[in-house]
Amino acid sequence: MKNTRSDKRKVFLKLKNTRKKLCIIIGVVLLLYIILINTISSSKIAFSKPICFFAVVIIAVGFMYDKLYAFIQSKSILKKFLKIIKICIALIIAVLIVIEGVIIVYPKHNISKSDYILILGAGLSNGSEPSLTLSGRLDAAIEYIKDYNNHSKIVVSGGKGNDEKISEAEAMKKYLVSKGMPEGQILMENKSTTTYENFKFSKELIEEDSNKEIDEINVKVVTTDFHAFRSKLLAQKNGYNNVTNYSSETVWYLIPVMYLREGFAVVKSLIFD
Repeated sequence: MKNTRSDKRKVFLKLKNTRKKLCIIIGVVLLLYIILINTISSSKIAFSKPICFFAVVIIAVGFMYDKLYAFIQSKSILKKFLKIIKICIALIIAVLIVIEGVIIVYPKHNISKSDYILILGAGLSNGSEPSLTLSGRLDAAIEYIKDYNNHSKIVVSGGKGNDEKISEAEAMKKYLVSKGMPEGQILMENKSTTTYENFKFSKELIEEDSNKEIDEINVKVVTTDFHAFRSKLLAQKNGYNNVTNYSSETVWYLIPVMYLREGFAVVKSLIFD
């Protein structure tokens, strides 16, 4: 009987030590990853601060695990609260897995012809140059135009951020013109600060230019692969009934942070946008 209790005690202590080490390792890896991608990138990486905060919290939990565990076990109400938290975390993870699956399998490379090509902004580097992600979107748009559809009007959509010298739309237009795209074919929407506003303000521009309602117009949305599903969702909320995507690929080292952020962004868009 004593041996059985002793064995259970050893297993319990081993499991507890594993959890402590796991918290610290995961936290350190997340911190190093965020520092690395922000060092490599010439522009700010979205969702970096929340991930850093989460990493610091779980590192702290790892180092304080024994004290926290003892304190929680001494309070029955905290034990019940911890169970509720575990259930909530499990539900959040399950929902995110489903959403990430939808994001991954959603069609991203439609080559059908369209009346307008809408390129969504994605931040600037050094305040005036397209970021790596935005350059990828612009190159994808050029590829689509040259290979499949060279007669459509091009709408570049993106306003001016607090740390930017010019609007994203202006930087995008300059980039496209430098790559041989006809300047007269490009329309600028330079007021938007969110994806929802990209579609809202671009809708006004397209309807004014075409003298048609947006639901009568075929629009090709050019964005990055992780963003394709949500862009279609927000386009439809703004009345774009005939919309398809042609997407660029996410830079490989940004895949974890971009897809994780997008999972939460989809939930936010479904509830609030």
